[in-house]
Amino acid sequence: MIYASRFLRKNWPAMVGPDIFWVKTILAQLKLLDLDQSNWEFDTELEAAVLRFQRLYNLIMDGVIGPSTFRTLWWTATTLLPPASLSSEQKKATDGTLLHVDTGRGLLHYFQTGELRESFPIASGSANALTPCGYWHVISKEIDPGPLFGSRWLGLSIPFGAYGIHGTDNAEAISKRVTHGNVYMLNVHIEHLFPLVPTHTPVLITGPAATGRMLQPGVLPGRDIQRAQTVLQALRLFREHPDGHYTGATAAAVYAFQELEGLWPSGNICPYTAEFLEKAHDIAVGSVCP
Repeated sequence: MIYASRFLRKNWPAMVGPDIFWVKTILAQLKLLDLDQSNWEFDTELEAAVLRFQRLYNLIMDGVIGPSTFRTLWWTATTLLPPASLSSEQKKATDGTLLHVDTGRGLLHYFQTGELRESFPIASGSANALTPCGYWHVISKEIDPGPLFGSRWLGLSIPFGAYGIHGTDNAEAISKRVTHGNVYMLNVHIEHLFPLVPTHTPVLITGPAATGRMLQPGVLPGRDIQRAQTVLQALRLFREHPDGHYTGATAAAVYAFQELEGLWPSGNICPYTAEFLEKAHDIAVGSVCP
């Protein structure tokens, strides 16, 4: 299952952050949003622009930016818009610089010219929203990006969600898997690292990987089923104890959810239904954390 770090949407109070600013910048370049609206808030103008974008690319028109819409935005930004050119100074600055995020050990390693220079403790994605493994790069840098993002933000080139490395003043979260997929560092650490990491720096993320399977009656019990049951319970569609077994009551709750969302009602959970479940859960509980 692919999560999205957080589902960007109209909310009260308004969702604010550098991820929203990036989306606004892309939509403005596509002439779907007024450049004057390129602030950091998910407002009515952005919702209208997202709906126009979703209609243009035959996506579900819900005004919410989840993995599917974000993936299409990313494809559009990287294929239709002119690529950003690197100056000789930028190329020189990125030579030999590498960040390795080890979510298994809860550490971020900073390499320069092949040598490990420093390591920092981090927080990473929970079991339900793992930080995506892969080879990415830094696409944006922001100072004081907002209360949810600490004092610094390093946006990553993950094509299906608004992921990044950012600061936090919550020391209790560090060295734990508690985020919605983003990487947290203590503010003092990311402030130290920030000037050492130019845009386009490679970022290698290793650790537990998200795996998906079709959930249906007869499959082996698991935490993925338990998670789905917990979400369905929060949506008041499942009234039994979330035990990780795909029971008849679980299938019936999934069937009811799919009918409510206009999905093909099979009673089984494919990755597409799983994405809708997570989106509905975040909206229902008012989750806006990255």
